[in-house]
Amino acid sequence: MAGRSVQISGIILKREASGEQFYRLTILSSDQGSVMAMFRRPKRNTRATVPDLFDEVELVLEKKGNSGFGFVKELTINRQRRGLAKSFIALELACELAIILIKNLPRETEVQAVYQLLETGLEAWERRINPEAVFFKCLFVFARLEGYPIKHDWFAKLTHHERVEVATILKTPIAEQTMAAKQVRKWIDQLKHYIQHYTDILL
Repeated sequence: MAGRSVQISGIILKREASGEQFYRLTILSSDQGSVMAMFRRPKRNTRATVPDLFDEVELVLEKKGNSGFGFVKELTINRQRRGLAKSFIALELACELAIILIKNLPRETEVQAVYQLLETGLEAWERRINPEAVFFKCLFVFARLEGYPIKHDWFAKLTHHERVEVATILKTPIAEQTMAAKQVRKWIDQLKHYIQHYTDILL
Protein backbone atom coordinates (compact mmCIF):
# COMPACT_ATOMS: atom_id res chain seq x y z
CA MET A 1 0.00 0.00 0.00
CA ALA A 2 1.38 3.39 -1.00
CA GLY A 3 1.93 5.88 1.77
CA ARG A 4 0.36 9.32 1.94
CA SER A 5 2.43 12.45 1.57
CA VAL A 6 2.27 15.07 4.31
CA GLN A 7 3.92 18.49 4.22
CA ILE A 8 5.48 19.70 7.47
CA SER A 9 7.32 22.88 8.40
CA GLY A 10 9.04 23.45 11.70
CA ILE A 11 12.20 23.61 13.79
CA ILE A 12 14.39 20.58 14.49
CA LEU A 13 14.50 19.92 18.23
CA LYS A 14 16.59 16.77 18.12
CA ARG A 15 18.65 14.75 15.65
CA GLU A 16 19.92 11.31 16.53
CA ALA A 17 21.30 8.32 14.64
CA SER A 18 18.86 5.51 13.97
CA GLY A 19 20.78 2.50 12.74
CA GLU A 20 23.38 2.99 10.01
CA GLN A 21 21.11 4.47 7.35
CA PHE A 22 18.88 7.04 9.04
CA TYR A 23 18.69 10.02 11.32
CA ARG A 24 15.63 10.33 13.53
CA LEU A 25 14.47 13.95 13.56
CA THR A 26 12.12 15.42 16.15
CA ILE A 27 10.50 18.54 14.72
CA LEU A 28 8.33 21.16 16.35
CA SER A 29 5.63 22.24 13.94
CA SER A 30 3.55 25.29 14.76
CA ASP A 31 0.33 23.62 13.63
CA GLN A 32 1.01 19.90 14.18
CA GLY A 33 2.99 19.83 17.41
CA SER A 34 5.81 17.34 17.83
CA VAL A 35 6.54 15.34 14.66
CA MET A 36 9.06 12.54 14.19
CA ALA A 37 10.69 11.97 10.81
CA MET A 38 13.23 9.47 9.50
CA PHE A 39 15.84 11.06 7.25
CA ARG A 40 18.05 8.80 5.16
CA ARG A 41 21.72 9.58 5.59
CA PRO A 42 23.38 10.67 2.35
CA LYS A 43 26.00 8.40 0.88
CA ARG A 44 29.61 9.20 1.53
CA ASN A 45 31.36 11.59 -0.81
CA THR A 46 28.13 13.34 -1.69
CA ARG A 47 27.22 16.96 -1.03
CA ALA A 48 23.67 16.26 0.03
CA THR A 49 22.30 18.61 2.68
CA VAL A 50 21.93 17.16 6.17
CA PRO A 51 19.59 19.07 8.52
CA ASP A 52 21.08 20.15 11.84
CA LEU A 53 19.75 20.98 15.27
CA PHE A 54 17.47 24.05 15.34
CA ASP A 55 17.32 24.39 11.55
CA GLU A 56 13.98 25.65 10.23
CA VAL A 57 12.88 23.15 7.60
CA GLU A 58 10.11 22.22 5.22
CA LEU A 59 9.57 18.51 4.72
CA VAL A 60 7.46 16.21 2.64
CA LEU A 61 6.93 13.04 4.64
CA GLU A 62 5.65 9.70 3.44
CA LYS A 63 3.43 8.19 6.11
CA LYS A 64 2.04 4.71 6.18
CA GLY A 65 -0.97 3.85 8.28
CA ASN A 66 -1.51 5.72 11.53
CA SER A 67 2.08 5.65 12.72
CA GLY A 68 3.35 8.76 14.46
CA PHE A 69 6.27 9.30 12.10
CA GLY A 70 7.11 9.37 8.41
CA PHE A 71 10.06 9.07 6.06
CA VAL A 72 11.48 12.22 4.50
CA LYS A 73 10.92 12.39 0.75
CA GLU A 74 11.87 16.05 0.27
CA LEU A 75 13.66 18.49 2.54
CA THR A 76 14.35 22.22 2.31
CA ILE A 77 16.32 24.15 4.93
CA ASN A 78 14.94 27.68 5.20
CA ARG A 79 17.15 28.86 8.02
CA GLN A 80 20.23 27.62 9.85
CA ARG A 81 21.34 28.76 13.28
CA ARG A 82 25.08 28.29 13.20
CA GLY A 83 25.58 31.17 15.64
CA LEU A 84 24.42 28.94 18.50
CA ALA A 85 27.54 26.80 18.21
CA LYS A 86 29.71 29.82 19.05
CA SER A 87 28.53 29.79 22.67
CA PHE A 88 28.58 26.57 24.66
CA ILE A 89 26.25 28.01 27.32
CA ALA A 90 23.71 29.29 24.78
CA LEU A 91 23.71 25.96 22.92
CA GLU A 92 23.44 24.00 26.17
CA LEU A 93 20.44 26.02 27.35
CA ALA A 94 18.75 25.88 23.94
CA CYS A 95 19.12 22.09 23.99
CA GLU A 96 17.71 21.94 27.52
CA LEU A 97 14.62 23.86 26.44
CA ALA A 98 14.27 21.59 23.39
CA ILE A 99 14.32 18.51 25.63
CA ILE A 100 11.64 20.03 27.88
CA LEU A 101 9.43 20.65 24.85
CA ILE A 102 9.97 17.11 23.55
CA LYS A 103 9.01 15.62 26.93
CA ASN A 104 5.88 17.72 27.38
CA LEU A 105 4.30 18.58 24.04
CA PRO A 106 1.69 16.15 22.70
CA ARG A 107 1.84 15.08 19.10
CA GLU A 108 -0.53 16.49 16.48
CA THR A 109 -1.55 19.44 18.62
CA GLU A 110 -1.45 23.09 17.66
CA VAL A 111 1.31 24.77 19.61
CA GLN A 112 1.61 28.16 17.91
CA ALA A 113 2.43 30.04 21.12
CA VAL A 114 5.12 27.55 22.14
CA TYR A 115 6.60 27.66 18.63
CA GLN A 116 6.83 31.45 18.83
CA LEU A 117 8.43 31.16 22.27
CA LEU A 118 11.08 28.80 20.90
CA GLU A 119 11.75 31.09 17.93
CA THR A 120 12.20 34.08 20.23
CA GLY A 121 14.52 32.13 22.50
CA LEU A 122 16.67 30.83 19.65
CA GLU A 123 17.03 34.29 18.14
CA ALA A 124 18.22 35.64 21.49
CA TRP A 125 20.62 32.74 22.05
CA GLU A 126 22.12 33.30 18.62
CA ARG A 127 23.09 36.79 19.77
CA ARG A 128 24.84 35.15 22.74
CA ILE A 129 23.82 37.90 25.17
CA ASN A 130 22.78 36.87 28.70
CA PRO A 131 21.78 33.31 27.74
CA GLU A 132 20.75 32.44 31.30
CA ALA A 133 18.18 35.24 31.36
CA VAL A 134 16.80 33.99 28.04
CA PHE A 135 16.31 30.51 29.50
CA PHE A 136 14.62 31.84 32.63
CA LYS A 137 12.18 33.88 30.57
CA CYS A 138 11.42 30.92 28.30
CA LEU A 139 10.86 28.50 31.18
CA PHE A 140 8.63 30.96 33.05
CA VAL A 141 6.51 31.66 29.96
CA PHE A 142 6.29 27.97 29.03
CA ALA A 143 4.92 27.09 32.47
CA ARG A 144 2.36 29.86 32.08
CA LEU A 145 1.40 28.65 28.59
CA GLU A 146 0.85 25.19 30.06
CA GLY A 147 -1.81 26.70 32.29
CA TYR A 148 -0.01 26.85 35.61
CA PRO A 149 -0.47 29.90 37.91
CA ILE A 150 3.25 30.59 37.90
CA LYS A 151 2.73 34.32 38.45
CA HIS A 152 -0.04 34.12 41.03
CA ASP A 153 1.45 31.21 42.96
CA TRP A 154 5.24 30.91 42.78
CA PHE A 155 5.99 34.56 42.04
CA ALA A 156 3.41 35.94 44.49
CA LYS A 157 4.90 33.96 47.39
CA LEU A 158 8.37 35.47 47.00
CA THR A 159 9.54 38.26 49.27
CA HIS A 160 9.34 41.82 47.97
CA HIS A 161 13.08 41.90 47.24
CA GLU A 162 12.88 38.56 45.42
CA ARG A 163 9.91 39.69 43.33
CA VAL A 164 11.87 42.77 42.29
CA GLU A 165 14.77 40.59 41.15
CA VAL A 166 12.56 38.19 39.20
CA ALA A 167 10.59 41.03 37.63
CA THR A 168 13.86 42.60 36.56
CA ILE A 169 14.82 39.45 34.65
CA LEU A 170 11.39 39.10 33.07
CA LYS A 171 10.81 42.72 32.08
CA THR A 172 14.29 43.95 31.15
CA PRO A 173 15.27 43.46 27.48
CA ILE A 174 17.98 40.83 27.10
CA ALA A 175 20.59 43.29 25.83
CA GLU A 176 20.02 45.51 28.89
CA GLN A 177 20.23 42.79 31.54
CA THR A 178 22.84 43.55 34.20
CA MET A 179 22.18 40.81 36.74
CA ALA A 180 25.10 38.41 37.17
CA ALA A 181 24.71 35.07 35.42
CA LYS A 182 25.28 33.27 38.74
CA GLN A 183 22.29 35.06 40.28
CA VAL A 184 20.08 34.29 37.28
CA ARG A 185 21.13 30.63 37.60
CA LYS A 186 19.92 30.72 41.20
CA TRP A 187 16.50 31.84 40.01
CA ILE A 188 16.47 29.18 37.30
CA ASP A 189 17.08 26.54 39.98
CA GLN A 190 14.29 27.92 42.18
CA LEU A 191 11.85 28.00 39.27
CA LYS A 192 12.78 24.43 38.33
CA HIS A 193 12.18 23.32 41.92
CA TYR A 194 8.68 24.78 41.84
CA ILE A 195 7.92 23.23 38.44
CA GLN A 196 9.16 19.80 39.54
CA HIS A 197 7.12 19.78 42.77
CA TYR A 198 3.94 21.68 41.85
CA THR A 199 3.31 20.98 38.15
CA ASP A 200 3.18 18.00 35.80
CA ILE A 201 5.84 19.51 33.53
CA LEU A 202 8.76 17.14 32.99
CA LEU A 203 12.21 18.72 33.14
